[in-house]
Amino acid sequence: MDENIVDIVDPSTNEVIDHCYGPTPEGSCQLAASDGTVLCHGSRISGPGTGPEYRNLWVPPDSRQCPRAWKLESLGY
Repeated sequence: MDENIVDIVDPSTNEVIDHCYGPTPEGSCQLAASDGTVLCHGSRISGPGTGPEYRNLWVPPDSRQCPRAWKLESLGY
């Protein structure tokens, strides 16, 4: 299993709906929409290569930065 793969999970059904490989070195989404919205917006993410704080993490609908680039420890995670 590739530890870099991140599952994008439907927040209602918990079904995997897509995958990504995390942020670019600059922290942006490799699969962002033309307006900059990240692929996983409005969903949850989970991945074997992420720490426990990133498992089942909800991504706000207007998010424009890859959640794996967030500094969660500064938010109390």
